[in-house]
Amino acid sequence: MQGRRARLLIEVVDRYIRTRQPVSSREIVTEYQHRFSPATIRNELLALEGDGYLLKPYPSSGRVPTAYGFRFFAEWLLDLAELGRAPSAVPAERQEMGLGMLPDLFRNTATLLSAMTQELGFVVPPPRDHARVSALFMRRVGPETLLAVTVSEFGTVDSRLLPLDLDLAPEELTEAEGFLCRWLREHSLAERPLGGPPVPDGWHSRAALGALAILRRLTEREPQHGLYIEGWPQLLAELAVKSPDWALARGQALLRVLEEGPAFASLVYDLRRDREEAISVHVGDASVPELEDLSLVSAPYMGGSGVVGVIGPLWMDYARAFSAARYVAGRLGALLAAGTGRGEPHG
Repeated sequence: MQGRRARLLIEVVDRYIRTRQPVSSREIVTEYQHRFSPATIRNELLALEGDGYLLKPYPSSGRVPTAYGFRFFAEWLLDLAELGRAPSAVPAERQEMGLGMLPDLFRNTATLLSAMTQELGFVVPPPRDHARVSALFMRRVGPETLLAVTVSEFGTVDSRLLPLDLDLAPEELTEAEGFLCRWLREHSLAERPLGGPPVPDGWHSRAALGALAILRRLTEREPQHGLYIEGWPQLLAELAVKSPDWALARGQALLRVLEEGPAFASLVYDLRRDREEAISVHVGDASVPELEDLSLVSAPYMGGSGVVGVIGPLWMDYARAFSAARYVAGRLGALLAAGTGRGEPHG
């Protein structure tokens, strides 16, 4: 849709976001200084209503946008601002990220997003297998079983019981552990360059072959995502503009989804499938009933391995949400890159 009708729809949505009240044709004429007559605008708004972009709460009222109307506005604004590109990196001073510091950083980032937008802020950290391993400990716990404990550069700890494919002597197991530690300093488990035959050069001793088998076992599991959420009071206050009961119902439905943190994080990545390194907006997504009356804005960091974003009502301030998500994603990526010694990828 283009031309006069698109312009009027954009103006109705913009006015509604700022006032949270139904918008009349006379209000559009006054606010946006149109040369069109109120009658012409009424006809266009009637057509937009027929197309499903607007609705009238009751016969004598002005019009309010539907989910389709909000979606058109959000996508138009995203294109206009050229925010579909990957966020640029924000410089950050070099600082060491000690173990245990990352959860606070992610939680504070979610709080910052909520404060900047007055919506629900969330942060999805990069999955564990995208992080380099800063420490690895292996212990035999049975004749054919190995306990492997890894500590990532992001401070996450993971322990797994693995079958021991080779019967390694204690000194061979120690050598295999050293072999893996050296390799994992330069690679993440997500790279998986050793996933199949032939055996790579230099991996032919018994200890090296044991290390290779352990490495392949470590890469078998699907990536797992964490989730940090802050700002429930802000979101519920925004939703209560419609009605307290409706706000409570929508909040409870969303909470049920967010309680399954890894599942919600995976959903965010699925929604971003076509925009892995770009800002994305999903407005009234009917494929997820709990998000049908909500909007979700997200932005990637660390080359798209992590995501930040906000969840709010259909009438959220999209310009503010896009700006906040883009800035915070760039800032978080720069902090992590500085703390881990990596360079933040540029889009």
